[in-house]
Amino acid sequence: MAPGERLTVQRDDVAVVVPLFGGHQHAVRCLASLLEHTPPGVPILVADDASPEPATRAWVEQLPGDREVLWLRQGENLGFVGNCNAAFAASVPADVVLVNSDVVVAAGWFEGLRDAARSDDSIATATALTNHGSILSVPYRNTPISALPPEVDFDAAAARLRELSKRLRPRIPTAVGHCVFIRRTALELVGGFDAAFAPAYGEEVDFSQRCVATGLQHVAADDVLVLHHGHASLGVEGEVNPLQKAHDELIESRFRYWAQTVELTESARFSPLSRALMTADRAIRGISLTIDGRCLGPFMTGTQLHVIEVIAGLARTGLAHVRVVTPHDLGAYAKRVLDALDNVTLADWRTLLDDPARTDIVHRPFQMTDPRDLEFLASLGERLVVTNQDLIAYRNPSYFRSARAWQAYRRLTAETMALSSLVLFFSEQARTDALAEDLVPAERARVVLLGVDHSVTVDRPAPATPTSGPQLPDRPFLLCLGTTFRHKNRLFAMRLLRALKQRHDWEGCLVLAGPDVAEGSSVGAEAEWRGLNPDVAADVITLPAVSEAEKGWLLEHCAAVVYPTTYEGFGLIPFEAAEAGRPCLFASVSALAELLPPEAALLDPWDEDASADRCIAVLRDPQAAAAQVERVRRAGAPLTWRNTALGLLEAYDAALALPASELLRLEGADLAQHATYWHFRHAIGPTGLALVEPDQQLLPTEIQRTLAALARRPSTRRALFAGLRGLRRLSGSEHVPEPPPPAPTPAERKRTSGSEDDEDALERLFPDEPPLY
Repeated sequence: MAPGERLTVQRDDVAVVVPLFGGHQHAVRCLASLLEHTPPGVPILVADDASPEPATRAWVEQLPGDREVLWLRQGENLGFVGNCNAAFAASVPADVVLVNSDVVVAAGWFEGLRDAARSDDSIATATALTNHGSILSVPYRNTPISALPPEVDFDAAAARLRELSKRLRPRIPTAVGHCVFIRRTALELVGGFDAAFAPAYGEEVDFSQRCVATGLQHVAADDVLVLHHGHASLGVEGEVNPLQKAHDELIESRFRYWAQTVELTESARFSPLSRALMTADRAIRGISLTIDGRCLGPFMTGTQLHVIEVIAGLARTGLAHVRVVTPHDLGAYAKRVLDALDNVTLADWRTLLDDPARTDIVHRPFQMTDPRDLEFLASLGERLVVTNQDLIAYRNPSYFRSARAWQAYRRLTAETMALSSLVLFFSEQARTDALAEDLVPAERARVVLLGVDHSVTVDRPAPATPTSGPQLPDRPFLLCLGTTFRHKNRLFAMRLLRALKQRHDWEGCLVLAGPDVAEGSSVGAEAEWRGLNPDVAADVITLPAVSEAEKGWLLEHCAAVVYPTTYEGFGLIPFEAAEAGRPCLFASVSALAELLPPEAALLDPWDEDASADRCIAVLRDPQAAAAQVERVRRAGAPLTWRNTALGLLEAYDAALALPASELLRLEGADLAQHATYWHFRHAIGPTGLALVEPDQQLLPTEIQRTLAALARRPSTRRALFAGLRGLRRLSGSEHVPEPPPPAPTPAERKRTSGSEDDEDALERLFPDEPPLY
C-alpha cells in the first residue's frame, strides 16, 4: 500500500495493525502468531515506519499460503504516534487493533478482544492482559516482566485463561498500548493520538483520558493473554527512552487526577480488575493455597482425617501449591503424610505472625471458634474461604455454658460467613440451613461433598479389643459410635434395643462408645432411662472414647452399627460401617436423606417399634445385611477425595471471581481490619462497651483514665477492686471475681526472642482449640 491509500473495509470491520520499526526477530514471531490465530478475512496491516531493517519484509514476501499481509511503508520515519495515526486513516471506517511488533498472540485472542470491546456501546478500547503491561501485568500484579516464568507454556496458559475467565471486562482508567482494540467511534469522537506525544510514550493515556472526558470507558479483555517482550521496538539498548519523563509530566499537567487514579487502580484488592488478574495468575502459575491445619494435633478424629484428605487431594491434582498452617504440636501421623506430598509446604503458625506471605486463597476447612482467627487468617490470603460443617451449635443453646457464650458463637458464625468470599458446606442440607438463617447469600454458599475413600496412608493399627470400660459379652451387639451430644440420639439406640428384645427376642446388646461432652450431654437422660428399664439396662454397655485400633475391632465384631442421629452436616458413619462390611441402621433425615438411598434407611424416625421391625432382618439374615451394605457402598462410590479436591478448586476459582462480600464492599476496608474490630468487640464484651461507648459512655474519659491508672499499679489495684466489691455487695449484686492481670500489649505479644514468656503470650493470642465436636 502506498501512503494515503486505504484498506478495502466496511464499517464494523476490524483491521489488525502492527506498527514496525526494527526488531526483526520479535516482528517475525509476532506476525507468525497473528497469521496463525487471526480469523480469515481480517486484514493484517504492517505499518512500517521507515524501518531500517529490510529483513522483515523479505521474510513476509517468502511466506507460503494465500493469507495476505498488507504493507504500508512511510517515506520517512514519523515516530510511533504519526505512524499509528497514518494507520488509523488507512483503515477508515473499520475498528483497529494495535498490536506491538514485540507481542505474540494465541488462539482466541482476536475474538476475545473484539467481544470485550463491543460488549457495551460506551466502550472505547479493550486491552489484553500480558506479562509486561503496567496495570494489566500478570502473573505478578503491577510488576511487568520480560517473559513468563520459564516453566509456563504460553499457549497452554492462554487457553487456560479462556477456560477460567469470568469475562468480567473490568473497567480500567486507560488503554495499554501493547495490544489494544480501538473502536472507530472513539477515534471519530476524540481524534487519533496527539502529536504532542511524538514520537512515542503517553499517547494512549492522553487518548484514553480524552475518551473518558466524553463519557466513554476502557476495559480489560480478561480472557485474552498475550506475550509482550516490552520496549523491544521503542527502547534504546534496553534503557528507558528519555522522552518518557517529559511526556509523563505532560500527562500530569493535563490530567491532574491521573497519578491518584493509577494508584487507586493498582492498590484495589477487591475490584473487578483485581479479581480478573487473580484468575489470570491462577491460569498461568496455578492457584496458591493456604490451608488452616492447626487442628492437626497429636490425636486423630474425623476432623483431622478430613483436613488431611483435603490437603492430600489438592496436592495430588498437581493444580495447586498448598501451604499448610500447622500447630506447634503437629501430630506425627499428619507430619508423615504431609512430608510425603508434592506441592505442599508446612508453616508453623507462629512463623506466619511476622511474615504471612499472602496466597490466592486461605481456607479454613472446619468451624471457626475464635474471632482472633479471622484476623490471623485474613493476613494469609487474598480471599478467605471457610467450611461450615453444620449449624447444630448455632441453633442449640444447650451446647454452651451460658447464653452469652452461645450468642458469642452465633455472632462469630455470622461474622465469619459475612466476611468470607465463599462458604462451603458438606451437603445441600447444611447449605439450606445457612440460607434459611440469612447467614450467607446463595451465590456465596457452595456444596463440596466429602470423600469416603480414605486413601491417605496413615498408620492404621491392627484391631484391638477395647481395654477401657466393662468387658464385652460374647454375643451379638449393636455399636453406637459418637459423643454424648443429644442430637446423636443415643437414647433412641437404647429404646431400639428394648424393642428388638421385646418384639423379636433378639439376644444381643448395645455398645455405646464415645466421649462425654461438658454441655448438651444425654448422659443424664440415659441414666434416667436405665433406672426405668432395669431389665434392658444390663445389656447397655458404655465405653469411653476409643482408639482407632479399638474402633476397628468394634466395627469388625459388631452385628450392625446403629446411627440414630437427628442432624448431620454429612454423616460418615454409614460409609465407615459399609467399608467394614457391617450394615448401618440410620434414619433418612438431614444430610443422610441427601446422600443415601431411602431404601437403605432402616430406622423409622423416631418410632422404636417400627424401626425394630425393619431392622431385625439385617441382624438375622446375612444376605439382607450384605444387601444393605452394598446399597451404602454404591451411594458412596462417587464420593471420592479426588472429586472433593476438584470441587474445592472450582470453589476457589469462584471465590477469586466473586465480588467482595457486601460488608467489605460497603465499608471499603479489608478483612483483617474488620476481624480486628470484631476481636476487640468480643474481648471487651457488652458491659465494657457500655462503659466506654463513645456516643453514650457511662464513664467519662477522665474517670476511665483514673481507673486505668489505679488498676495498673499493684499497690492501688487491690484496694480499688476491694472497694468496688464492697459497694457491689452492699447493693445486693452478685460477687465480683478477682480481675485478670492486664492483657499483654501488642509489643508483648510479638515474638522476638523465643523465650518462655513470649511463647505463653502467643498461646494466649492463638490457642490451639479442638473443634467443637
